[in-house]
Amino acid sequence: MDTPIVAVVTGSNRGIGRAICAALVQQFPGPLVLYAASRAGTSFDLTGLTIPPAVKIYPARLSLTDQASITALSTMVSREHKGCDILINNAGLYYFQENITAAQRQETLDVNYRGTLNVCQAFLPIMRKNGRIVNVSSQSGQLKYFDHRLQKRFLDPDLTLTELDALVNEYSTSTLRPHPAGPPLAYFTSKAALNSATRILARENPHLLINCCCPGWVGTSLGAQAGQPPKSIEEGARIPVRLATGDIGKISGRYWANDSVASTGDGKVQNF
Repeated sequence: MDTPIVAVVTGSNRGIGRAICAALVQQFPGPLVLYAASRAGTSFDLTGLTIPPAVKIYPARLSLTDQASITALSTMVSREHKGCDILINNAGLYYFQENITAAQRQETLDVNYRGTLNVCQAFLPIMRKNGRIVNVSSQSGQLKYFDHRLQKRFLDPDLTLTELDALVNEYSTSTLRPHPAGPPLAYFTSKAALNSATRILARENPHLLINCCCPGWVGTSLGAQAGQPPKSIEEGARIPVRLATGDIGKISGRYWANDSVASTGDGKVQNF
């Protein structure tokens, strides 16, 4: 029997994560082993989805603020399958308001940036050659929303993860308010940091394809905080799934999106 493709999707129990899992199941007739990870550790809703015999789906517990759960999942995948081919970091958090508490701002950074980075670092040692990591980001993380001084620092081609973390700490420790040169929403900073981390990881791991993307404005509980989203969850899954399975050449360390958050295309490389 052929060696199965091993994929891990975080935040898989609903919304875009569920749609990503469904698309992977439909695109891989098998053999495929899919770990559907969520905080609850329960599988995504399989209603209406035909599961081919060679596709195995395993629910897995994962919390982006619990390093033990991150380590446990990567250890289990390594033990059971000796490696991973696809990691899609979809889980995230969004407080759609400017006046969030210091604790909420810290949580946003810990989940969207630090937690996702921790998952990447836990799985990097077990990613197989030519494996792919996809970090689901947001157009809110584009640096056009930032002061030019911060843009320059985020885009430094020699930026290290240590320097990036120090930059993010400047934001999170600026008394009890956002960094004066940054955007008002912590979500913007968390996604800009995730984009920069993606670029650094790609530079340090040339044997892998590591990219980030904006799925668009999608009809999820998160997306609905900003109004009525124009896209379905299936449409929101298109870009992440393309980066995980499609022909993207050797492009790595880039940010992918459509020109509009309402567009239903499968994305292209955009500026950070």
